[in-house]
Amino acid sequence: ALVALFFVALADRGPRAYATLAALAGGAALVHPAFAVFALLPLVGYALVRTAVARGELRDHLAALVAFAAPVVGALLWLRPIVDQTVSHTPKAQELARALAQYRDQLVVSGHAYRLAPEVLGRSGSVAVAALVCVPLAALASRRRWAAYVLGGALLVLAVSLVPWLFGHFSDAVSLSQSRRFAGFLPFAFAFAGGCWAVARFAGLFAPAVALAAGIALELAWPGDFGGKTLSHGGPAAATWIAAFGGAAALLVALVRPAGPEERERRRALVAVAAVCFVLPVAVHGFAHWTAPRRIGAGKLTPGLVHALRTKVPPRAVVWSDPATSYELNAYAPVSIAVAPPAHVADTKPNDPYGRMARWRAYHRSGDLAIPRRLGARFVVVDRAVGPPVRGLPKVYADARYSLYRLTG
Repeated sequence: ALVALFFVALADRGPRAYATLAALAGGAALVHPAFAVFALLPLVGYALVRTAVARGELRDHLAALVAFAAPVVGALLWLRPIVDQTVSHTPKAQELARALAQYRDQLVVSGHAYRLAPEVLGRSGSVAVAALVCVPLAALASRRRWAAYVLGGALLVLAVSLVPWLFGHFSDAVSLSQSRRFAGFLPFAFAFAGGCWAVARFAGLFAPAVALAAGIALELAWPGDFGGKTLSHGGPAAATWIAAFGGAAALLVALVRPAGPEERERRRALVAVAAVCFVLPVAVHGFAHWTAPRRIGAGKLTPGLVHALRTKVPPRAVVWSDPATSYELNAYAPVSIAVAPPAHVADTKPNDPYGRMARWRAYHRSGDLAIPRRLGARFVVVDRAVGPPVRGLPKVYADARYSLYRLTG
């Protein structure tokens, strides 16, 4: 939505479009500050390439970028005191060594320098691999906005991810946990659509057959590596380097190409059919091998529990529960929690997410209510699927799944 609104603002050039873009960017920055920055940076790359290739539009690009960036910068400044406390921001040697060990399968480390492994960019399967290979084809439509976004966005993401000096400093700023995710903000969908356009342009009515054959071949070769935080095999490194060096060559072609009108895009229906034919093997393979993810802890909180938390628990009171349930509680009620999944908590000394997780494990083994008392808890929520059971406390609410107790004493 942010990318779409950015281009709407470029076309509209009106205050309402800029205000809408700014509002959505501000909301994104408050929900996930790093991802708001990650969405912005490829658009900066687009603006640079488009300005250089089209020999103009600088003022329009600056206006749209300011509308996007201003609320993001404001949110970052507001959050800076917390960011400065996190151990992953400009980490010390011990924390950096821990992070490098945790993500070692996704990195290429040489001495004190490190960068993202090229296999990470194509890890999500055949469509991502095809998109990477198609990045250089943007040179065929260098006067189109989508081509500038593909070249500018892809080259910026690839440079930050694959150049050790850039990736190291970027990781210091946003944490290594987040910087490795920046690869996912390469404009894959635009590059893939551009590749389908190129196939339709040269293959004509045979484009769907060519796309289907390519989709089958790539799905058999690289169905995707969806191992979560670990990387088993990833995508082909060659596809990433084709995107990097081929994209750089395509940018040079676009820069030296004589200025002229934008190319007309024909056969849009044929392009769409080719895209569908390519992803059809992905859909068939995906649904044929579909497995439901194993849930750990909280499912959907019951309406009764949510109502009890909102009406019978004082605002900001500390509620003790298992990490997954606590994470849900914090979203549905104005309460404080004493433990949460460490991946969703700022790793500061006051928060101490890993220490709190260790206390939860100790409580889960023993059921010792002294542990939540020491953390200031006044209420306990028990998910019967997780436990442990609680005895001797006054019950405030109960249903088939959850119980809410007042922690006395």
